Amino acid sequence: MNILHINTHSTRKGGAEVYLLDVIQRLTARGHACHLAYAQDRPEELFSSIRLPSIGRTGDFSPADDAHRLSEFIKTRDPDLIHLHGLWNLEVIKLCLSMKPCLMTTHDYRWLCPDSKFYWKRSQTECPRIAGWSCAAMTLTKKCLTPRPLQALRHLRRINGFKKLLPQLKAVISPSRAAAARVKAEGYPESNLHVLPYYCGMPSAKSPRPVPKSKRICFIGRIAPYKGLEYFLKALAALPQDVEGWIMGDVTGAKGNQITQDAQSLGCEQKIKLIPWGDQKGVEDVLKQVSILVFPSIWPETLGIIGLEAMAQGVPVIGCDIGGVRDWLKHEETGFLCSPKSDRQIAEYATRLFSNESLMMSMGQQSIHHISQHFQPETHLGKLVEIYESCLPTKS
Repeated sequence: MNILHINTHSTRKGGAEVYLLDVIQRLTARGHACHLAYAQDRPEELFSSIRLPSIGRTGDFSPADDAHRLSEFIKTRDPDLIHLHGLWNLEVIKLCLSMKPCLMTTHDYRWLCPDSKFYWKRSQTECPRIAGWSCAAMTLTKKCLTPRPLQALRHLRRINGFKKLLPQLKAVISPSRAAAARVKAEGYPESNLHVLPYYCGMPSAKSPRPVPKSKRICFIGRIAPYKGLEYFLKALAALPQDVEGWIMGDVTGAKGNQITQDAQSLGCEQKIKLIPWGDQKGVEDVLKQVSILVFPSIWPETLGIIGLEAMAQGVPVIGCDIGGVRDWLKHEETGFLCSPKSDRQIAEYATRLFSNESLMMSMGQQSIHHISQHFQPETHLGKLVEIYESCLPTKS
């Protein structure tokens, strides 16, 4: 099969890109031809690709020849279908739909929510609404969509324009039941809507790693308010002095300084360790040295790949029960689900694990088993190819 993937980034900027680039490699190894149209960065791997800045922009094609270049790329590569991932340009989607069968993976909510997160900044809570023009008024009280009128209007037009195109997609893939429910709420037919969780690309351990001698809880992810780092730090401050808090992510510069200041205000600055982003080996090395991964996101994550990677190494997870987290984290089996924004529950569950090494090891073993049974690449790729085949015209 011949597939064109379209995504803004072509390097491992986040979980969606880690997944996409790994999928391209694995599909290629299976004998499928894969191409990538992208907007930013230079691909780390060598494969058929084209850089089109318009993919990462809202509005019309810019520069003007991007539309022609994309059209020619599609004609020359002649893909059987086009798989849309994380892009911002509605005109790109329109062009693709006019040329080939298209499907989309909802890595986030950028085409269903004008702010892309279904998240109210003022209250730090999930937005339950279906997006529409009334979102412009909601932002005044909930602080979600940008207060800049022209920019807000651009995002609202983008959302409403996509809703008209949604029925033309041959399939929509969502990484979790919660993410799929958002698509279903827009009236998209269930027959073409597929829940296909990400897989864990990190090899699973055969058994849980020995419990580290030092007590460490860990946060790995993007440093942004909706990721819940505030509650990780508050939980760390409530835990005994011998508990360390490791934070891996974009922690250099201003963000690192802010984390340090926040920790100082809570009295736990001596307990934190900041670790800049690393490759998969770097993440694996960190996971082998920590006791617990905390996944404190307070926006409705579509899934949470880092949680899968932690479980694959036998690391119990304490995660907020929001979005797609429940699809991989089994309460009191592979870790603990807690209420969003509940640093008290995070601290209580961490204390429970630290005081019971056999429970920590048992949860670690169940985590490895759960990942090996439900989040393996080959199973995922088999289902993905089946979805691809369902999007192709029926042969007469």
